[in-house]
Amino acid sequence: MEPVTIGFIGLAGVFILLMLGCPVGLAMLLVGVLGFSAIVGLGPALSLLETATFDVASNYSFSLIPLFLLMGSLTARAGFSKDLFESATYFSRHWNGGLALAAISGSAAFSAVSGSSLATATTMTRVAYPEMVKQGYHPKLAAGSLAAGGTLGIMIPPSIALMLYALITEQSVGDLFLAGFLPGLLGYALYLITVTIMVRKWAPIKEDKNNQSMSLLKALKQLIPMALLFSLIMGGLYSGIFSPTEAAGIGASLALIFSLIKGLSWQAYYDAAIEAVSVTSTIFLILIGAEALGFLISVSQISFEMVSLVEQFQLGPWTIIISIICFYLILGCFLESLAMILLTVPIFYPVVIASGFDPIWFGIIAVVTVETGLISPPVGMNLYVVKSAAKELKMTDIMTGVIPFVIADVVRIIILVAFPLISLWLPSMLGGASY
Repeated sequence: MEPVTIGFIGLAGVFILLMLGCPVGLAMLLVGVLGFSAIVGLGPALSLLETATFDVASNYSFSLIPLFLLMGSLTARAGFSKDLFESATYFSRHWNGGLALAAISGSAAFSAVSGSSLATATTMTRVAYPEMVKQGYHPKLAAGSLAAGGTLGIMIPPSIALMLYALITEQSVGDLFLAGFLPGLLGYALYLITVTIMVRKWAPIKEDKNNQSMSLLKALKQLIPMALLFSLIMGGLYSGIFSPTEAAGIGASLALIFSLIKGLSWQAYYDAAIEAVSVTSTIFLILIGAEALGFLISVSQISFEMVSLVEQFQLGPWTIIISIICFYLILGCFLESLAMILLTVPIFYPVVIASGFDPIWFGIIAVVTVETGLISPPVGMNLYVVKSAAKELKMTDIMTGVIPFVIADVVRIIILVAFPLISLWLPSMLGGASY
C-alpha cells in the first residue's frame, strides 16, 4: 500500500475514533503510531512514542500555555471577573438589555487576561447569570450572550489558539496577537449589535437601571488591575523587553500579586493551580497526539498530495479557502476547538500557502471559524460550559439563544475574508519582530 494511501486511511481512522467517543489526543496518538509503523516499521514507531512525548514535554515554547492558563485562573478565582462585569454594568446601565451588553463587555475584557474561551464562559456565567435571572431576563438571551461572550477569549490576545497556530506553523506569536486585535473587536461589536436586535425581537427587559451602589470612580478603579496587567504584558512583548514565554511568566506572577492584594485565599489559589494543571494536561495530551500524527502526515506526504490534487483539478484559491471554512464550520459542531487546529492546520497549511494566501491571515480565519464552532449546536463546547455553570438552564434555550450569535460570527468571517487588511494592518504597522 502506498504511504499516501495509508496517510488518508489514518486521517479517516482519526475521525472514526472521534465519532466513537475516543479522546482526541489518544485518537491522534494511536493513529499516528500505527500509521507510522505501517510505513516505516514497528521499531521506529515505538521510538516515536518516546520522541513525541519528550519533544512536547521539553519544548520551552509550550511552557507559555500553563502560565497563561494560570494567569486566567488566578484572576477568575480572585474575583476580577466580577469587578469587570460590575464596571461594564455601570457603563451599560441606561441601555435596554444592559446586563447582556455588560456580559459581552465583561467577557471581552476578561479575555484580555484569560486566553481561554471555556474559562471565560464559565467565569462570566457564574458571575452574570444570577443577576440576569434576578432582573427577569429571557433565558435564551441570557444563555446566548454568555456562551457567545466566552468565545471572545479565543481571539483577543493572549489567545491559546493563536499561540498553538503560531507554534505549529512557525509564525510569529507577536504578529498573530496583533492580527487578532481588530477581528476580536469586530466580533465584540457584532455581538453588541446582536444583543440589541435580540432585545427588540423579544419583550423589552424591565431592568432596575438605578445602579446607586456604583460610581464612575469605582467603575474605573475596578478596571485598573486588569488593564494594567494587560498593558504590562503586551507593552513588554511588543517593546522587545521580553519574549512571549517570558511574558506568560511575568503575567502569571503579576496575576498572583494582584490576586493576593485583592485577598486571594489559599484554597482559591489551590483551586486555580489545579484548574490550570488539569487544562494543561488535556492540551498537552492533544499536543503529543498531534506530534505523533504529524510524523504520519510527514512520511505519508499527504500535504504534498493535496497540493498536487489542487493543481490537478485547477481549483481556484478562493474555492480552496471557502471549502476549508465550510469544513471548519461543520467540524466545529462536533469537535473541540484546539483539537481542530492541531488536527487540521498541518494538513491545510501547505495547501493554503501554495495558493498564495498570507499565513497570518489564514491563522485568523482558521481561529475565528473554530471560535464559531464553540457555540454551534449541537455540541459546541461553550453551550455545555454555560449549562454546567447554570444548571437550571434548558439546553434547548441555550441552543436557540446562541443561533443569532452564530449568524454574527458568519458575518464576521465574510468580512474578514473580503477585507484581509483588517487582520493584516496591525502586524504590518507594528509587527515584523521575530519572537
